[in-house]
Amino acid sequence: MFNETVRQKFKSLVGKRQEVAKKHNLKVLSAYTSTLEHLIFYVVEAPNQQEVESYYTEIGFAFWNDLEIRLVKSVEEVIKKVTEE
Repeated sequence: MFNETVRQKFKSLVGKRQEVAKKHNLKVLSAYTSTLEHLIFYVVEAPNQQEVESYYTEIGFAFWNDLEIRLVKSVEEVIKKVTEE
C-alpha cells in the first residue's frame, strides 16, 4: 500500500463493496483480516459461487490476493439431513 497508484485503485474499488454486493445478491456476514499476512477472511451468503467470484473480482480483491472460495453448510443443517429430523 506504499504505491500511490495501487492505493488509489484500492480506495476506489473497495469503496464500492456494498453496491457491488447488492448487485451480486451477496450478503457479507463478517470479514476479518490478518494484515501482516495479507489474508482476508469473509463469510458471505450468496446464490451461487459465480456471484461470489464476480464480487471479489469487481471489488479488486482477486487482483491483489489469491482467493479460496469454499461452499459450506451449518453443522446443524448437516446433522438434520443425516438424521432425517
